[in-house]
Amino acid sequence: MKKHHTLYIMITALALGGCGSAGNSLANAITDPFTPKPHGKPSLAINDQNGNGLLRTGNNMVADTINIDGRDYRNNSTLDIGHNWQNRLTGFHYVLKSNGRSLEDGQLEMYKRSYSAIVGAHVRNRYAPDGTATGANEFQIRSIQGTLTQENQLPTTGTVRYQGHAFAGSDERNGRLDYSINYGSRTGSGRITGLPDFGDINLRTGNLDRHNSNITGVAESQRRGNGNYHLNIFGPNANEIAGKAHNFTTPPGSVNREVGFSGSRVN
Repeated sequence: MKKHHTLYIMITALALGGCGSAGNSLANAITDPFTPKPHGKPSLAINDQNGNGLLRTGNNMVADTINIDGRDYRNNSTLDIGHNWQNRLTGFHYVLKSNGRSLEDGQLEMYKRSYSAIVGAHVRNRYAPDGTATGANEFQIRSIQGTLTQENQLPTTGTVRYQGHAFAGSDERNGRLDYSINYGSRTGSGRITGLPDFGDINLRTGNLDRHNSNITGVAESQRRGNGNYHLNIFGPNANEIAGKAHNFTTPPGSVNREVGFSGSRVN
């Protein structure tokens, strides 16, 4: 009887330990916005949408083809990103072309989560009609895509905190985002740190547009002055935010850079 009792205690302890591990895993899945993990948003739309399309160059020319890592994509096609990890930047070499002529090339930096993805272009070269290349070294956010939170799915009370990453090019990939939305007062504000070219960026209080699930406000950079920021809210439970900070002053000797950011809720 004693042996059976001891065995029962051991089995119970193992079962409880397993439940504890499962509980911790679930907690991490909900609250850990930094650790890379598989799956997430499965694809990117390739289109020439003004202001949000991957077929647009930095000087607003429209390409008919984008070559990504050796494969051509045209308008209204899709790029499979299902195998790329969440919570981590993925780089792709790209060339934008029109009628077979190169317009621009560089590195796409893509950051995705479960319900959203943000893509920036680190432009290396732009090409004149005669094929002459001019170096650029600019970084622009080209597309923010995902499943927007519907108005009736947004919280109506309480404050939700989002944390995640920010980036401003292939050479500035380690920024951190901390942003809170007060759904009761319909306002949001936060901060980006860890980007040397910008210093700390304060994302000043902006108003929540519930109909379009977005917030727009002023972004204050220690080193690049005032700009603007815009973000959208994604997921069935306002799970994520993704956006960009832009229109900063470009210091003498520097080039135009925009900042992309993405975060998941941690409460």
